[in-house]
This record gives sequence, structure tokens and C-alpha cells, in this order.
Amino acid sequence: MDLSQLEPGTVFRFSHDERPLRVLVHDTNIVMYDCWWPHRDGWGLADLEQIKRKRITYYVTTASTVADQAALVRSDPLSEDERAVHRPDLPFVAVQATDLTWSSGDPARLVAANSRLQVPQLYLLPFGPAGGTKPGIRVSADNGSFFTTDELLRKARAVQAEHLNKATAVDGIGIYRSGLQRGLPAFYLWGAESRLSGTRH
Repeated sequence: MDLSQLEPGTVFRFSHDERPLRVLVHDTNIVMYDCWWPHRDGWGLADLEQIKRKRITYYVTTASTVADQAALVRSDPLSEDERAVHRPDLPFVAVQATDLTWSSGDPARLVAANSRLQVPQLYLLPFGPAGGTKPGIRVSADNGSFFTTDELLRKARAVQAEHLNKATAVDGIGIYRSGLQRGLPAFYLWGAESRLSGTRH
């Protein structure tokens, strides 16, 4: 499949799976998508009111996997309501650094690279000492409109702090898109490599 065809609403199918898949978020090397559920005769995340009451983790794969193993089916553009919920304009990677840790390091140098996350509220999902994901914590931007990078990292460190110990086995820091929680964008906290195949983005 030609990656130039990827955009929110693109429907594709993997060679090993007959079910159609629909792109929700496409950010450089990452594709996050929904799946057609035959028993419902609809997309799994079609009921926006229902998903606003849950924590949703998107299906996710690399763009290279889509290019190598998928075929274009059609275009089914996201509605305005779907765009408002799924926020395809937000990045997969909000923060990523190899030379900072969850307990130390100055985030000021990150500001120039990615200075704003244009959302007034979101959920941050910390990781536990054994690497599992803990319940999400809702945070709000100080200015009510967007998070600066240093503000986001400061609030993520506060969320992660109670779960840190000497055995925490991640190198660097990273804040990555995972899906939704109660209708708001959700990002998981981890190291400088995402959980997706241990790759940097």
C-alpha cells in the first residue's frame, strides 16, 4: 500500500485478516486504527457516547507494516464529531528524550522541538515498577487551552512519581498516545523508546 494514501478515514485490510481497518490517527511512522466488527455490522468505536464513558486503547502498528502488508479498500472520512473525539491532529509522541529521567533533568531544552500540545485536558497513564500500566490521571493545562512541553513533563513526573523505584527499567522518558479515556486523549508514560516494538519515533 502506498503510504501517501494514509489519512484519517482511510480503510485498509491486512493480507492475513479479512476485516477492514480504519485509520483514526496517522503520525509519521505510526498508524492507529479502528476495526470492523461483523457481529455489530459497524466500526468498533462508532458509538461515540459509549466510548466517552470508557478507557479505549487504539489498535496500533507501524506505517512500514501497513505499506508492506496492507491493501487500500476505500475512504471513509471521519465525521466532524469523530475528529473532535479522536483528535487526529495530536501527535503520537508528545515528549521523547534519552538524556532525561522521570526523576531528574531539565525539560527546558525540549520546548523548541515540540512546544505545545493543543488540548486543554488529557489523561496520563503512568507505569508501575513491574512495567504495567496504572490507571490514568486527568490533568488540565494551566492556561485552559494547551500544554507547553515543560508543563506536560512536570505534570507527568508528578503522576509517575509515586510509582518509581530503583528497579524501574526504562531508559530516558517518553509520553505516547494510547487512545482515549472518558472521551479525552490519553497518553502513556514510558521510556525513550515506545512500547511499540521498542522503537523510537
